[in-house]
Amino acid sequence: MKNLAAILFLMLTLLALHGCGLWDKPDFREVKWGMSKNDVKKNETAELVKEGDDVLTYRITGPVLNITVPAKDTGGEGDAKSVSEPIVTPIHYEYDLLYVFGDGKLGMAVVHLRESLGEPGDYIELFKEKSEQVSKKIGAPAEGVAAYPSGDVPRANPYETPEDICGGEYVLKHVWPTDRKRTNVSIELDKKKFSSEPDCNLSIFFESVDVAIDPVLSDQLHEVL
Repeated sequence: MKNLAAILFLMLTLLALHGCGLWDKPDFREVKWGMSKNDVKKNETAELVKEGDDVLTYRITGPVLNITVPAKDTGGEGDAKSVSEPIVTPIHYEYDLLYVFGDGKLGMAVVHLRESLGEPGDYIELFKEKSEQVSKKIGAPAEGVAAYPSGDVPRANPYETPEDICGGEYVLKHVWPTDRKRTNVSIELDKKKFSSEPDCNLSIFFESVDVAIDPVLSDQLHEVL
């Protein structure tokens, strides 16, 4: 009887959790891993710009960010020495939002910065801002990973040389502990591929723990975006 009572109590508890909607919490925006393309299209309200066999591409606008340009020495000596005031510029960027499917089931989402920024340092500021947003959502700090080409000497502070990232000398990456045992999250800052001038790519990857996509497609997205 005690075992039966325990089983009944567990069943009621699970039903209560389900009724509270804890099982229905989205994994990313308003979608859940394993959804079909049609289900994603029903739940995603952004502008759909392209539909492929395994990828849906939407266009979204990010929140307004305050980018600070530090004070600079404008010349002079002694009492005549002057320093410019820090400049805070509110801006927002456009992103491509990709939903990626494996065997018809949603297994990955990617948020990719569409536009080029003015200076390499702007990418670092945006990288840090996005990392902070992800950390707040997950409730855990990121871990930094700087990947270098074979034989290159690691920088003491990889955040201080963004021009080398845009030039393809190394990649800056943050990863987080698995979110709710369902989602692996990472943000990558690296060289923009197929660009005639040195420039950077910034993308955030959300990947299902349980729903796999084609590994070749996954590698291509990490490489190109």
